[in-house]
Amino acid sequence: MNSYITITITTLSLSGCGSIGAYTESHTETKVSFSEYSAHTNNYLKKQTRLKVAQTGLVSGSTLLYSAQGSNSPISTDKNSFNVTYPLWINESEVDDVEYAIDKYRQWQKQETPDKYLLTLPINEYVSQWMNGVTFKFGLYSTKQGRDFLSVCYEFSESGTCTFTYMIDEQSVELLSNDLQKFKLHSFELGS
Repeated sequence: MNSYITITITTLSLSGCGSIGAYTESHTETKVSFSEYSAHTNNYLKKQTRLKVAQTGLVSGSTLLYSAQGSNSPISTDKNSFNVTYPLWINESEVDDVEYAIDKYRQWQKQETPDKYLLTLPINEYVSQWMNGVTFKFGLYSTKQGRDFLSVCYEFSESGTCTFTYMIDEQSVELLSNDLQKFKLHSFELGS
């Protein structure tokens, strides 16, 4: 029997001591998807993201909160899997960091014969303003089948080890870039 463990990444804990100040969020449309490796198909499967725009008294400015539901098996031959939520949190102050990673990805893809990276080539990282202790690390990654991705490592500690990694394909990199442009122009509305 497969055992399923649910790992839930809570973006904001409303309980405990202290006050979070005012909190507002609104769901908004996005076409960005994240990709996760499937040992069963030996391929990367797209996972549609959901997007919220949020503000809280604990963080300056608005934050884009992307999330996609997936499963992650620590060992590809193991039948045990973990249900995970792949997050990407981008505060107004972090947009430049993500755009830098996107630009590096684009430069890589514009090469006449792009280099292949079967081990992730790190290109940028930032510590999330949304949740203290979370680092997002971006890299370039190629599959053995020749597909190229922008990789995202979610690190929830100072261990330097990814809690999990997911991929963003070329189409979704461009969709993410479009979302960031709208975000910078304050085109995403916050609900009350």
